Amino acid sequence: MTRLLPRWFVERIDPVADEDELPVSTLELFFDLIFVFTVAQFTAIIAYDPLVGLLQSTLMFGFLWWMYAGYSWLTNVIPPQRTARRVLLLCAMAGWLVVALTVPSAFESGSVWIAVGMLAVVLVHGLMYLQAARSFGPVFIANLAAVAAVFAAELGPEGLWRYALWALAAAIVWSVPIWHGQRGLNLHPAHITERHGLVVLVALGESVVAIGIGARDLPVDADLLLAAVLGLAIAACMWWSLFVRELPATEHALTAAKDPVTRVRKVLVGLSYAFIPVLLGILVFAAGLKHAVGHALSPLDAESTWLLSGGVAAFLLGTAGLRLAMRLPRPWERLVLAAVVLALAPVGLVNTALQLAAVLVVLVAAIVLEGRAAAARTAPASH
Repeated sequence: MTRLLPRWFVERIDPVADEDELPVSTLELFFDLIFVFTVAQFTAIIAYDPLVGLLQSTLMFGFLWWMYAGYSWLTNVIPPQRTARRVLLLCAMAGWLVVALTVPSAFESGSVWIAVGMLAVVLVHGLMYLQAARSFGPVFIANLAAVAAVFAAELGPEGLWRYALWALAAAIVWSVPIWHGQRGLNLHPAHITERHGLVVLVALGESVVAIGIGARDLPVDADLLLAAVLGLAIAACMWWSLFVRELPATEHALTAAKDPVTRVRKVLVGLSYAFIPVLLGILVFAAGLKHAVGHALSPLDAESTWLLSGGVAAFLLGTAGLRLAMRLPRPWERLVLAAVVLALAPVGLVNTALQLAAVLVVLVAAIVLEGRAAAARTAPASH
């Protein structure tokens, strides 16, 4: 494969060996913003038609999230410190932009351009990654096969055919860890943790954007302000529940895993698989919040109440998966918390603000109790 590439490309792509010195670059942050624009399109789809929109978003997100995570792995071993790498990442960002712009029409009229955008994303990723790990070849082939499924979906008829082929694309890529032994891959703990955390952080910002979109052309009154402030407070609790302890502990757990294969598998389960419900949960919550803004003092429709509670519950389930993968304490607490938040959905049928306030109270109480439990666990060690 490398003989087919220009000499300057092969020579200038060299992975960094020192895992202690790999900061996240500003170009990677720029890359994350483009990807989150793609993710933001799903919020609009879900808000427009919660049931069908959630199905379509889940099928597309399966493949798209795999490739975003692949880029966080790519820049982990091949940091964009030289011109060639930066230009290639910018080309990939153009591919992501094409994907983002065509997401809304992928299941309606069909858009072959979403497949073209994904092909650019996969080609840049694969050709760069092969310079760091020859064992990536089979993964590259699987990614190309998934793109072929997307082309078939968009060029074929509407209906079940399109749904089935998007599901096939997601199944192809997520089957890779089953048959690929993960040998020959290595990841830097701090960088990979920060990259996954940053995309969640920007997605949480999308929930705030949803407030602004929902507030467009509405009078500034209690209906608007109450829902907006409560929605922001819930998003802040979601941030707290992941960033204050979980992600720092995740970095330590990955650092402690000295075997490269063990580390890669922890990242796969804890930061790739578990972050699917984390990110989808944020999108679903943002879609519900978009409906809630401006209607705080009145009942909410049933679909929106389930979007609000279901989104937060899915986020919490993802954090439970992270705890399990990294062997962090008390993952069952997040499962119980998710069940309680989901059970609060019918409250919105009475009053929107009441549901938002109830979810907020439960989250704050859980954060306080978890903080006290963590302090109790560390107290004996300090003595």
